[in-house]
Amino acid sequence: MATDHPEEVYDLLLLVDATSSMSNYLESLRITFPKIISISKLTNSFARIGLLAYRDYSEADNRYYPLLEWSGWYSHDNVGDVDSTTAEGLMQKAGSLVASGGGDFPEATKTGLARAYSLMREDATTIILLYTDATPQCWTVAEKDPRSNYVAEQKALKHQNSYDGFGPHFADWVEGCNFMHAGPRKAHVFCFLDEEMGKNVLDSGFYLYLSTITRGACMYLTESDPHSIAHVTVDVLLSWMGVAKPGAGKTVLPATLIRYKLGADIKKIKDEKDPIASPFFWSHDSTIMERGHNQGSNYHIRMQAKKRLEPNQVGKLVDSAVLARFLPKRKTKVLDFARRYSEDAQYRAIVIEELRNIIGSDVTSIALNPVFGSLWRAVCNDRTFLGRQELTTVFASSIDKLQDSEQRIRMKNWLEESYDFAADILDTLEAVPEDQRFPCVFLDPTIRFRPAKEKGEKLNDEEDEDNRQITAFRRDELLDIGRSCEGRILRRLGNVLTRLTYVKSAEDLPLHIAATPMAEVPKIPVALASQSQEWKFWKILLHAVLPGTMLSTRPSMVLAALAIRIGIEPLFPPASSALKFWRDKWSNLEAPETWTVGCLGLLLDADDEYRKMTSDSEPSPNDSPGLLLSTDRALFTQLVAHKLAEVNFQTTLVANISWTPEKTQLPVGHVVTCRRCKHPRSVTIMAPKSGGQCGLCVASDYKDDAHKERMMKSNITDCGNLAWVECSVRTCRAQYVCYNPEDLNVRPKCYYCRCNQGAAPTLECSKCRSKVLWPREWQVEASTPFNCVACIDGHKTVVSVDTTTEELCKQNGQAWLLRNDNNTLKKPFQGSVFRTITTVDSEAFLANVGILPAYDGVLTLRGKPIQNQAALTSALSTWIHRRDIEKTPCSLCFSELPNARLFPACRRRGCHQSICERCLSDWYGQNSVGQIINPAALFCPFCRRPPAARTLAAYGRGIHAVGDLMIALKEKGKWIHIWCRTCGKARRYMERECARGAPEPVDQSSCEECKLEALENARRAEEEARRAAAEAAQLAHQLNVAERRERIIQAQWELSVAERARAELEYPVKKCPGCGVRSQKSYGCDHVQCPIKTCGVHWCWSCTKIFTQRNIYGHMSQAHGGWDAEGAWGGVRYRMGFENDEDDYDEYYDEPEN
Repeated sequence: MATDHPEEVYDLLLLVDATSSMSNYLESLRITFPKIISISKLTNSFARIGLLAYRDYSEADNRYYPLLEWSGWYSHDNVGDVDSTTAEGLMQKAGSLVASGGGDFPEATKTGLARAYSLMREDATTIILLYTDATPQCWTVAEKDPRSNYVAEQKALKHQNSYDGFGPHFADWVEGCNFMHAGPRKAHVFCFLDEEMGKNVLDSGFYLYLSTITRGACMYLTESDPHSIAHVTVDVLLSWMGVAKPGAGKTVLPATLIRYKLGADIKKIKDEKDPIASPFFWSHDSTIMERGHNQGSNYHIRMQAKKRLEPNQVGKLVDSAVLARFLPKRKTKVLDFARRYSEDAQYRAIVIEELRNIIGSDVTSIALNPVFGSLWRAVCNDRTFLGRQELTTVFASSIDKLQDSEQRIRMKNWLEESYDFAADILDTLEAVPEDQRFPCVFLDPTIRFRPAKEKGEKLNDEEDEDNRQITAFRRDELLDIGRSCEGRILRRLGNVLTRLTYVKSAEDLPLHIAATPMAEVPKIPVALASQSQEWKFWKILLHAVLPGTMLSTRPSMVLAALAIRIGIEPLFPPASSALKFWRDKWSNLEAPETWTVGCLGLLLDADDEYRKMTSDSEPSPNDSPGLLLSTDRALFTQLVAHKLAEVNFQTTLVANISWTPEKTQLPVGHVVTCRRCKHPRSVTIMAPKSGGQCGLCVASDYKDDAHKERMMKSNITDCGNLAWVECSVRTCRAQYVCYNPEDLNVRPKCYYCRCNQGAAPTLECSKCRSKVLWPREWQVEASTPFNCVACIDGHKTVVSVDTTTEELCKQNGQAWLLRNDNNTLKKPFQGSVFRTITTVDSEAFLANVGILPAYDGVLTLRGKPIQNQAALTSALSTWIHRRDIEKTPCSLCFSELPNARLFPACRRRGCHQSICERCLSDWYGQNSVGQIINPAALFCPFCRRPPAARTLAAYGRGIHAVGDLMIALKEKGKWIHIWCRTCGKARRYMERECARGAPEPVDQSSCEECKLEALENARRAEEEARRAAAEAAQLAHQLNVAERRERIIQAQWELSVAERARAELEYPVKKCPGCGVRSQKSYGCDHVQCPIKTCGVHWCWSCTKIFTQRNIYGHMSQAHGGWDAEGAWGGVRYRMGFENDEDDYDEYYDEPEN
């Protein structure tokens, strides 16, 4: 593909230092390189792209990680030649780079530049992005012994034919830099340095000189994570292209640009040893040697050179303004992406293909610069593109899958910037004829709205958020109306609409507004609220608040509905006209955002308000009386009611049911004389079909005769009080007398339920509707109407019980709540409004589905009839028709949440506290692998009992499965434990007595046993590496020079790695000052007691001095900054006048010496 301007051909070459110290940086580059390719394809700024990695001459003979690695040139036109590659090959090379080599600090940057120059061409200018953290092999910084890398590089570069004959030009840094600029092949070098190197003028000066001479730029990165590198790289490239988005805010990048203050003598420098170069980079200065300093005083030489360099360097934090001002630019800017998309069909196909690739591979890369927002919006607004809906769906899905919160925030900011249509809106406003510019609305910048509040009253966080100045709203907050109609969003937009100023004519326009240009204070003409103007008034109305904000058609109609709903009279006519036009377009399943309770409720409210406002006017013959079609209104009402019934499943409803006696003392009631024992017995315990015997007589489960005798003769009365109970079987609930309540230690169960004798014969009380057990043989003796003993005695027999819709449906089914004829809804109450309407035909839904239908049955709760059924259903109907839901404060954070989002704190009987899921996770999830175990987080924060197993398993982050956890809990009063990351068990960390307060937090910690095991493994690995190194040395005579050197270097490297691993695991060893035994401290504070029985002294680990057990903590406080009552804090206490105030532990310490 040809570039935009054939006379300006550019290649892009990434030149990367691939030595060992760049391992993290190469990992970042692997992630960011595909993004550069995508940007290049979209901007079409580079004819070829390549990747070149260099190391140092210690790798000159390395077959695996050589001195230079070249990818080949990648071209968008797929022009094949010997030195070409594909995009996949280019990314594969970036992914295969391994950081290796580089024995000394400087690297073979000169060789990298020489090789790069040999790959360049005369008919194109090459943009080189150089990434490094080390200086080039220059005279002042290199080792110059005969076997050094500096000598090797000089010898290689000075060879006459090296690198196509260009090598000798790069043996000297000054000559090489000038040759890059003035030679037959041209390059601009942009240097990206490591932060530590960039801040050191002795190191960064070489690359600042290179970028200055080649008309590039030099900066160091303050963050080295992949996204930061991508951000800086892409913004630098786009700034060089001259791409900038009008109205985009200042974006701060994680980088610092370094420049020279003065450059008058820079062209006079002859070579890298020239003293003239001392203000620009570290050059050879013979005057230092003349003052008597020998080669050994390297520190003094460096300081002198630094004093010469620092005054001539200045750093600037990189942001969009700095890039626009100081970064070099290409001569001709690239075309505007969005405009080019609309004008160039070939480019349109490229953009769509590339956006698919970006979204599929890494959606965050599309947010690298705000200009891509314009391109994305151009694609989304392209109605001719058939795959638009699919592409936007995939895009939204990819954002939802992002795990990193910072990435989600970055995408949110990018989306906000992508919706900036300031230039287009300004053109629309300027195009309105003068005679149609009034009436209009605008935001008066001189008026400030403040919330009304009493003196001393403070707003809570939510109120403070809602009452911000409307100019403080972000674009994404204003555009939320297109995605949701939640209360907070409508409240925010309501504030906007009520604070706009409406004027009818130019005479009514305030003078200060009339004198202000349209670009500063937009005045939106109402004339734009017409079909001929495509209802642009509502689309661009929010431009008056935040310039550049424009809504699409459907969200603009929602905004018009909001204006009618809150009753803004001047906007009523244009809003009514717009909504009448859109009346037949609401019932569109291709707009899922419409099918929500918030949006449908807003439309229903707006329709009600419109009907009220127009009730006195004469309706047009062909006009509907409302803003909604009658079928749509009925459908929306029914859908909202269905969803509100679902969300109110956990709303508290009050049910009146009969009471439950629990061994309650009441009169015995109707009695019958048992024909066998001759005692008066309550009719409730008479045995059926027994010839008039009582239940005590026919029972056969007595332990012995004494037990039977006691049971038969207890509580015999014909008019006194006895204990009443109720059968616990839900389908029974019969009440009866218990003659021996002290023997009833389980839930009561009547004879008929206990012996499976069928339904118990009962009579229902006409007052409380309690069921009293009454055998059929004696039912003729009952009074009519029948009243139970409790009602006759004046006991409260009807109680109010809290229940929920969900509980009632479990016990009674859903027929009382939902009419679902012909099983129209296969799974009612199990999805969003959109899911409901997409799974059933709208006509069938209207005909067969209804909420709270007429119900002839009796609702029961706990097996008892609900006596206020009409009031209960009416209360639920009120919640539904108010489109409201009950909220209850979380018992831990006191945030008010719907009941469905609150859960039992521990699920233990007797603990009635409910908390939100976040508090559950925060409380039970305080323990993590490798950290100190918090035993308090293993118990309920309220009742302090262990939670149910499923609660801890769900929110404890695995702490419930930690080995030896019970031992840790038993020892929690004496020992602090950690969750070992290696063995996964709870292990001792330190004694609480030694902690003296909360210990310092630890992370990724292991127990002593695992550390010792790891140390032993490291020692074995070191011994194996040592043997391998010895074997490599013995076999050296069997190999050639290159293989011998490679084998020995590899073995020595493996040995050094093993030694380092072992050293990191070993603890320092100190001798006990009492007995001289070698000791190691693996954990705990510096108070050590010798474990040798014959010694046992207390000593300080820091200074190895002996102390008594009483005064060691005072010493640790005074000498080592610890916390002690008479140490760090004692002096403060005396100075504050509390010297006579005794601490709890004052008697523990010795008296201070005089």
